[in-house]
Amino acid sequence: MARLIPSDFAADALDGLHAGEARTLERLRDGLSDRYTVYHGVHWARAERSGSAYGEIDFIVANPFGQLLAIEQKDGQIVAGAADLYARYGGRHTAGDGAGQAHDKSITTQVNRNLHALRAQFSRRYPGRTLQIDHLLYLPTAHLAGVLPSSVDPARVIDADQDAQLIATIESLLEAAGSAWSDERLEDLPHIEEFLSQRVGAAPHIGLLGRSAREFTTRLSGGLSTWASRLQMQPWRLRVRGTAGSGKTQLALQALRKAHADRKAALYVCFNRPLADAMKLLAPNPSAVVTFHELARVASAQLGQAPVDFVQPGAFEQLAQNFMALSPQLAGTFDTVLIDEGQDFEQAWADSLIALARSDAQLLWLEDPEQALYDRAPVDLPGWVSLNSPVNYRSPQLLVEFINWLELTDEPVEAGSAVLGFDPKWYLYADGGSALQATEQALSDLLQEGYAPENIAVLSLRGLANSPIAGEKGPSRLAGMAVRRQTGFDAKGQAQWSGGPLLVDSVFRFKGQAADAVVVTEVDFADLGPRERRRLFVALTRARLQVALVTSDRAAGVLQGRLGA
Repeated sequence: MARLIPSDFAADALDGLHAGEARTLERLRDGLSDRYTVYHGVHWARAERSGSAYGEIDFIVANPFGQLLAIEQKDGQIVAGAADLYARYGGRHTAGDGAGQAHDKSITTQVNRNLHALRAQFSRRYPGRTLQIDHLLYLPTAHLAGVLPSSVDPARVIDADQDAQLIATIESLLEAAGSAWSDERLEDLPHIEEFLSQRVGAAPHIGLLGRSAREFTTRLSGGLSTWASRLQMQPWRLRVRGTAGSGKTQLALQALRKAHADRKAALYVCFNRPLADAMKLLAPNPSAVVTFHELARVASAQLGQAPVDFVQPGAFEQLAQNFMALSPQLAGTFDTVLIDEGQDFEQAWADSLIALARSDAQLLWLEDPEQALYDRAPVDLPGWVSLNSPVNYRSPQLLVEFINWLELTDEPVEAGSAVLGFDPKWYLYADGGSALQATEQALSDLLQEGYAPENIAVLSLRGLANSPIAGEKGPSRLAGMAVRRQTGFDAKGQAQWSGGPLLVDSVFRFKGQAADAVVVTEVDFADLGPRERRRLFVALTRARLQVALVTSDRAAGVLQGRLGA
């Protein structure tokens, strides 16, 4: 059985992996002997002021002599041309938009570019040394008939008809190359393993990488909860200003769990319904988690007020007015009150919520002024202790660097994630045109890289009412995937959703949540003003690994101008 690096691959993790590549990894592990090492999902990225380089190789197999074989796997449609093999992307049918336009990418070019970049990186890190690496193209779902293009070596291609020969071919290529090594080259062996295992950033494929990012985020950002729990004050009134990904959610959950364990009445209030729904799944007492307007609706009903018809315009404003009038009757109800997304609350709302707490209650206010999307004045909380946290533990390092280069926040964000991540990808559409085709292309590329639909979020920088993609009348499928979108509210104010694994929503509603990969679409502005900065900051910080930016030509010019591109 071959040695795997990273070694945390397990069959029960297949749900998060690209299925075809996961099967291949199992096959390499079980089919090769312990003389071989398999590096899987080798990603590398180099950030420089002039730009960055990113590459990825599916598998690298090493023999005891340090000879390497890179395996590029393609599971999709393969097209043979006169001079090359091409991977075909797109061409899927999308609701309301006809058939998407297919495009072909040269497989030879991709393989050569990745191998060249890997060799160059090795030589930069270890001057005077070179990395010897061969390649094999694995096409488990393709049948190649006839003569192959001149640029393709038949000895280095395994298609579906030759699938049973995969292990034997790998061994043959590596054993033939290994016999040519001299003793002088063996001194490169420790550098090769160090390079592939650590320095370059060998990491699990996207599914495992996403899982690791989630685990790192939870573990590292828990530090905010630890420090907050050590504070002593009387009365206990804490205002936390934490950047995106700083651990505010963990802090809120810790407070809810402690209150539940102590049998104390607790209340968690936020602004966005999707955040409340997510918190309900984690909180020990889901009934203690509400949005401000949901709380207002329940309180109004309990105190005999006439129900508000959510179908009518102004329903939420009316609910807020009703609650502020009724809150004195509910004073002193709770032992613990937590208010999340505080930057989106009005002063009068805050006063009415604080009145619900007993005099000796624990009060926690969580906010990030950089995520203020509704242009409301900051809430005044006189006499409260403040705790600031500028460290983002959720966003990968390269994405935090990208955010800081764009100067989306007044003060630079500190990167606290252990995940390097990838540079954002750009997809452009014409000014005044539709972002649909570019959005679908971004999704197709993410699927090809191994992201599962349920680990992707498509977020529009527009509100739902103005978004052709995220709004109620948006397409029911994107890049061949059924979407899950809000379709409205029922008479009780409950959000209605369509089915599908791919979440499509607005940046406004997705605030407070995260996904492994985020497609930020309908990015269109002529100037990066305060409002645009905040919206883009919220959107970018939703991603744990990868961001795809779908921007108009003019917005791309503004952003790339900031980057000096």
